[in-house]
Amino acid sequence: MNKFCHTGFSQIQELYNQHVEQIDSALQHCKETPCTNGMAGEPVPYQLRNDFAITGIVFLCFFLVTYSLKNGQKYLYQHIKSFFRHKERAGLFDESSGFNIRYTLTLGGISCISTGLFVYDFFSKTEPFLFQTVSHYAILFVYIFCILLTVVGKTALYQFVNWIFFDKEKNSTWISAYFDLLSGAAFVLFPLSLLIVYFNLDFNFSKTFVLTAVISFKILLFYKCIRNFFNHFHGILHLILYFCTLEIIPLLFLWKGLIYINNILILKF
Repeated sequence: MNKFCHTGFSQIQELYNQHVEQIDSALQHCKETPCTNGMAGEPVPYQLRNDFAITGIVFLCFFLVTYSLKNGQKYLYQHIKSFFRHKERAGLFDESSGFNIRYTLTLGGISCISTGLFVYDFFSKTEPFLFQTVSHYAILFVYIFCILLTVVGKTALYQFVNWIFFDKEKNSTWISAYFDLLSGAAFVLFPLSLLIVYFNLDFNFSKTFVLTAVISFKILLFYKCIRNFFNHFHGILHLILYFCTLEIIPLLFLWKGLIYINNILILKF
């Protein structure tokens, strides 16, 4: 009885060893021979909310907005009132004449970064080939840099043109009003950028909203331009020339420049 049991267990052990050798051989063969059967998997689409760099930029903007709202409430309130109030000459003790460089640069920078995110999201939908060939970080940096460069260039152009045609006080009032609007745009554009990044806001809705915000921004600038420079009827022709030259044309140059940069990046990479 023991002899038969010993023989049976020996056969089972031998069969088990053969089976293990067959499995090891099959695994080794799969490693050495590339598998050509089956269908290729579909890559996961790129999403802004999964990018750590985008998340870092959004958190930085959030802390800067919180800082501005906490410490600059009086500054913001004064400049909102002064934007819609026209004075021929600023008073000696008028606290709203001029601007605080901390809040101006902080909120203006947030507006530029949020606009860069919108442009980034727009081209990621309309030019997917660009995002397949070029680093996403490089594209975002280029867009934000171009928008910042446009703002700096427009400010220098304002200073030059207004220095030729208008007095120093009107020039100062206009620059302050421009940066007030740029700072105020941060409170509109930044929440929308959060919806685009983290809630995948509908592309058509976000595009319409941003376009509406830009048009509203230009209408307010147009109003301020009339009140500050051309408050007489005979200056309407100069107003149109001034506004088109310094507001509409720079936007067209920026848009065409971004498209040209996209083509260069595709060719280079």
